[in-house]
Amino acid sequence: MATYDVDRGVKLREGEHTDEEIFLRACSYQTGGRTYYGTFEVGNEIKVFELETRLYTATTTNVRYYSTSGSEVMVRDVVMRQNVTAMFVAKPTINIKDNLGIISDACEIEYTISDGFPELRYNIVYKLNNDIIGQIVNTVDSKYKISLTDEYLSKLSHNSTNHIVIEFNDFNNRNMLTKTVIFTKGNTKPKLNITSYNSTTTIFTAIDTDNNLSKIEWFIDDVLKETITTDLYLEKIINYELTDNAVHTLKIVATDAENATVEKVLSISKEIMPFQSDASLSDISTKLAEIGEGFKNGKTSIINTLALKNIEASLNNTLVELSEKIKTSFDSSDASVQDLMNQLTQANNTISQLDSKYKYASGTANARENSSLIACIYDPNTSHTVEETSPYWLDLNGIGFIPDIFFAECEYEPNSDAFYKYFVFAIKNTFSISNNTGFVVNITFNKEYGDRSFKLRGDLYTLGKRHVSMDNTGVRVPALNTLNNLRAYKWHAAKFK
Repeated sequence: MATYDVDRGVKLREGEHTDEEIFLRACSYQTGGRTYYGTFEVGNEIKVFELETRLYTATTTNVRYYSTSGSEVMVRDVVMRQNVTAMFVAKPTINIKDNLGIISDACEIEYTISDGFPELRYNIVYKLNNDIIGQIVNTVDSKYKISLTDEYLSKLSHNSTNHIVIEFNDFNNRNMLTKTVIFTKGNTKPKLNITSYNSTTTIFTAIDTDNNLSKIEWFIDDVLKETITTDLYLEKIINYELTDNAVHTLKIVATDAENATVEKVLSISKEIMPFQSDASLSDISTKLAEIGEGFKNGKTSIINTLALKNIEASLNNTLVELSEKIKTSFDSSDASVQDLMNQLTQANNTISQLDSKYKYASGTANARENSSLIACIYDPNTSHTVEETSPYWLDLNGIGFIPDIFFAECEYEPNSDAFYKYFVFAIKNTFSISNNTGFVVNITFNKEYGDRSFKLRGDLYTLGKRHVSMDNTGVRVPALNTLNNLRAYKWHAAKFK
């Protein structure tokens, strides 16, 4: 009887496994110009394997081949033997403090994994008091983070002892390692949610997950205007009156029983209201229209004031021409000239402020391959912790400012019968967006000529996690590769605050 030997090798972690993880249920063997197929009976009983390298063997007489007509032919005088050299290697270890101390506010807990065989993948599950708060797959990088959000902390009692469990599970959902650490829930600082504000009124709500607010104070230009000690969790409306056109500071401070404070500072004015740190795209659009109307009304006011001095001027004059006309008649004692000079000074200050707040840059760049960079999938259900190795990136340096919005696109026809359009869009949480989490969108549309609809492919990543960033070092975001780098992306970056 002939024996066909199939030699294989596997590498597994020490611990629990079944024969299914060592042996294949079906193997093939080629000899004499023919391929023979053997089917093995493999058990699923869980066994414990220790650190070692060992040879395991399984045999079968269920061997067959297929004739030229496709018929299955069973072979009676052949044994197929599967010889597997199995190497069982050490489990990874977790390096983290057993006691994390006091945690009061949302944070990221850093830890490392020591692992000589990171290519043997496994799931990492994070639990907070038995509730799953995150899940990722291990990577070749040894550094990891656990995100404790305000949402998770709000469910914990002040001064309570809490457990974070880190589980390493194989892809058969068998646990191979567990690490438990503890922390004490500290006092969480209050928060302020500004609903709306203008030159006369601000509406806001104070929030404290520990329910121990003691007072709310508000100030104009650091002068205390009111201290509130009742109905602290209800929506508040405060009113004030500004007596000049200068930019003033409104500060709201909430204090809890542990003397922890949070403050919100707003810039307010009788004229055009300045942008705040959480301005939305709608706010920006409205403000630009307001600024444009302000310039138009301001120029009309200048013309009217000049008319009082019998100075010939019209809306067609430039600001330079108007300033020359003002200089010519500066010897007048009419107070309206001084008013006009004040208006011009104020306008120049406004222009300077706008120039320092708004920035724009553009250029071209290719998506470059860099498989060492990692992005996090945008998924609130996992706190954006699921990681993915993205092969292609746009990596820009030397923009000169930190963008709030980044947009890139390219299109091309790789041949005469198809069309492709690629987009990359990134936005920071400078603006009011869902989950207060910046994100990066990758989208490509492609359509063959004659088709009515496009085929769509897209990815959504979290901005500010792992290697995805828009900061003072530049812009680094995942991008879909334009086949063989045939076309460069045209990019645009803008800053609004």
